[in-house]
Amino acid sequence: MNKRAIFALLGFLLLAFGFLSTILGILGIQFVFLGFLQNLSPLMTFLIHLGMAFIGVVIMYLALTDWRE
Repeated sequence: MNKRAIFALLGFLLLAFGFLSTILGILGIQFVFLGFLQNLSPLMTFLIHLGMAFIGVVIMYLALTDWRE
């Protein structure tokens, strides 16, 4: 795999986990590996989840853009 594909996959995973964590957090469900965020305030946890999704979109955009055009 080349670097662009790896970064696109990383961006997609961040986007997916950020978005799903936000939705599941509203329902009262959490991912086990993100459980440490529950020790923070609910607003901070929500902002971190949204930040993960936003950073995932940015990474995907940067990885999939053809900069030579």
